[in-house]
Amino acid sequence: MSSTTLHSPHIQIDSRTGTRLREHRAVATTAGILYIIGTASGVLSKAITYFPVHNADDPLAYAAKHPDAVATGALLVLVMGLSLALVPAVLFPMLRRLDGVLATGYLIIRGAVEATTYVIVATAWLLLVPLAETMSAGPGTASPAGVRLGTLVIDSDGASAIMSLVFCFGGALFYVLLYRSRIVPRWIASWGLIGVPLYAAAYLLAMYGVVGINSAEVNLLSLPLAVQEMVLAVWMIARGFRPAAVSNPSEI
Repeated sequence: MSSTTLHSPHIQIDSRTGTRLREHRAVATTAGILYIIGTASGVLSKAITYFPVHNADDPLAYAAKHPDAVATGALLVLVMGLSLALVPAVLFPMLRRLDGVLATGYLIIRGAVEATTYVIVATAWLLLVPLAETMSAGPGTASPAGVRLGTLVIDSDGASAIMSLVFCFGGALFYVLLYRSRIVPRWIASWGLIGVPLYAAAYLLAMYGVVGINSAEVNLLSLPLAVQEMVLAVWMIARGFRPAAVSNPSEI
């Protein structure tokens, strides 16, 4: 009886620790899956809507002929935005134990501000079809004004740059937190910290007209962070977070 009583507190502690680690593993897996869903949705939205409309001689006319494709692209943008916004929301209860300030900043920037920009982009895409109908009732979408209006809606380099800079700011907060906490290997966090300024530089150059928004230079500078986020997602799904760092934040 006495020996059982003496060991029961340790059993309870081990049980609580095991439960917490399982919860953290579930959180990491969920966040990794959301990363992949968001990235895949973004790629599909560009393939289905952005590039076809962007490359059309008359964006409004193309949108009027392919309203389903435009609606699908807008829906995919929303899926991307909501999926990526849920990542900081899912991680926040754990991250705030590691660094409350960085975790809160990450939640606000990527969970709220960035999600709002995706909603705006999706709404702009959905405007293409009614704009096409309105223009065709007047001078026609093929008029210079119609072509310029359609191009403005689908291809606002400045808006894309602002959205990307918001993304970079939130990402920087996240990777600083990951680097300091060591809940994932530091080489992954360091990769992200290197990729963020390259990504930001790409879209700043596009915003000031130095390069095109879809140029090879922008794609090349964006690639390191894009690959890193998928590596991080796979790591979180396959390995989760480092148990010692998560369980003992005071040791960080």
